[in-house]
Amino acid sequence: MTAPVFPTTRVLDRSRRVVRHALRALRGRDLSLWTAGLTFFACIAAVPVLLLALRGAALLTSDRFTADGVAALVEALPDAHDGREGLPALVEAALRSPWWVLLVALPPATFYGEGLRRAMRQVAHSPPGALVGWKGRFGFLPIVLLSPVLVVLLLVTAPAVAPLYTGGGAGPVWGVVATFHVDWLVVSVCLSVVYVVHSPAELPALTAVACGFGTGAVVSGFLHGFLLFLSFPLDWSVPFAGIGVVGEAVALALWLYLLHVLVLLGYRVALSVRATRQAAE
Repeated sequence: MTAPVFPTTRVLDRSRRVVRHALRALRGRDLSLWTAGLTFFACIAAVPVLLLALRGAALLTSDRFTADGVAALVEALPDAHDGREGLPALVEAALRSPWWVLLVALPPATFYGEGLRRAMRQVAHSPPGALVGWKGRFGFLPIVLLSPVLVVLLLVTAPAVAPLYTGGGAGPVWGVVATFHVDWLVVSVCLSVVYVVHSPAELPALTAVACGFGTGAVVSGFLHGFLLFLSFPLDWSVPFAGIGVVGEAVALALWLYLLHVLVLLGYRVALSVRATRQAAE
């Protein structure tokens, strides 16, 4: 008689096959270079995307709601590197800029899509193809249109969550639990759309969404680790002869780079899930 195969054993066996497949696919490939390229495009697009998202959130709600929500988030940030100047300035620019300025911000915002498409084609061992940049930029428009809704979701929870971070006792713990789940939802929706739209290999919708939410959980935890990093009173300008702006920019770029490593690894896992399932069938 053959021994019964329990569901847990079957899941673990499939997981091991997926991990081995993903590691073989990445062996000898320059993931660091792909991630650096994606981070470059993200640095171009980050501020324009936030400007459009905040202005869209204000249209869906109100200027006061948006400004107050961001102010509550700023108050919850660690004191060592709190961003109490940068974030309010960003909100002010988003709410006060004329429409033609926001239209000018749209093209650089879509550069994020070009970076994602180029990097994901490398991960999938697929040639760039013709018009890869334009396809990536147009493919990022759904995220740009969705971003105000996601920002509103973050701001709705801000007044309730921010006092937990600044309170005593178990408040910060509950604050982390609450923001983890909110961030997880927001990030996972974006990643699911990205894995569907920018994948050169057709992924089943269920696989793309499952890996999007799985990667989103890791990225959400990583973002909270970044908040912990901000709580350390480190002088980021020391390697740059005391130039504070340079130190802060490099530190943020480094964390953005590490975040994109997780995004590309999650996509590689999604491809390996599809490949191992096809091989089993």
